Amino acid sequence: MSSVMGVPQIRVLGVYRNLVTEELLQEQFQILYDYEMSEADRRRAYRNCRDQLDSVVLIELLVNTNGHPFNPGDLTQWCDGLPMDSWQAPWAEAYLSLDGKSLLVERGASPPNVERFRYAFFLHVWQQHKPLLTSQGELDCPRPVEMPERLRRLVPFVPVD
Repeated sequence: MSSVMGVPQIRVLGVYRNLVTEELLQEQFQILYDYEMSEADRRRAYRNCRDQLDSVVLIELLVNTNGHPFNPGDLTQWCDGLPMDSWQAPWAEAYLSLDGKSLLVERGASPPNVERFRYAFFLHVWQQHKPLLTSQGELDCPRPVEMPERLRRLVPFVPVD
């Protein structure tokens, strides 16, 4: 990662598949579909819920702010047919130490007051063939792989309501 004064530098460290367990699937299903429906609708809703969870990835970045604010809201991925304000955005994010082994601040807290850190976030509807868009341009990402235990522990997926 090169250092350019005045511009945060971002490098993709990895893209990780969300671990979809039966327990997570059931929990997500109850949140989204907790109402009466026919058996056919229930099967369809269950498939939709699984597809939604299967489309989620965790992305881990190395960030060097170069003394300027890092805006996670600048991260997204192109979604054909939707206006930009409807594209996916970082969700359930975490600011991690440079070695990626600990949280710098509690999840949901303001960004840490450090220049270099790792930033991990979930992104729904991941499209492998499209780059991650940032305020500094497009970033190509590697294919999703199994999530390391350290990230499953530090940045667990939380069902969406």
